[in-house]
Amino acid sequence: MTEAGPVREIASFVLEESPTEDSVILGVHGTDYLIRLTPSVGPSDFPEPASRRNRRIRGTVMGRALKMHRADAGGRFIEPVHGQPRIVQGTVIRVDAKNDRLLMDIVVPMWITVETGVTGQRASDFQPGDLLNFYLESGTSFVPEM
Repeated sequence: MTEAGPVREIASFVLEESPTEDSVILGVHGTDYLIRLTPSVGPSDFPEPASRRNRRIRGTVMGRALKMHRADAGGRFIEPVHGQPRIVQGTVIRVDAKNDRLLMDIVVPMWITVETGVTGQRASDFQPGDLLNFYLESGTSFVPEM
């Protein structure tokens, strides 16, 4: 595995709405982002108290990238600002070639699986520090820290 600097893979959010079976709305501290993700567990398995809004919650975000493109400028962002992430741009933090995935700083840390069969790309095609832009498949998931 190749890394750049200290690695932070657990994301910190504010729980904006109680989770349902198929979505959880999370706010990103200090921003206007309200990200809708697919929870990995049911509402009853969320860390307590899952029904209390505006509380801090931590967890791992995982998505699947379509064709990735190197970018020269633009910083880190998620589009749309409110809703399910579709277009993202961020910096590679860690390359996990064995599992064909990248840990990226995309406003929050996210594990991104590279769709080798679809795009012909591999995680090993990229290096820590690369700025990448791409579409995310629907269903980016959130695994709450228990």
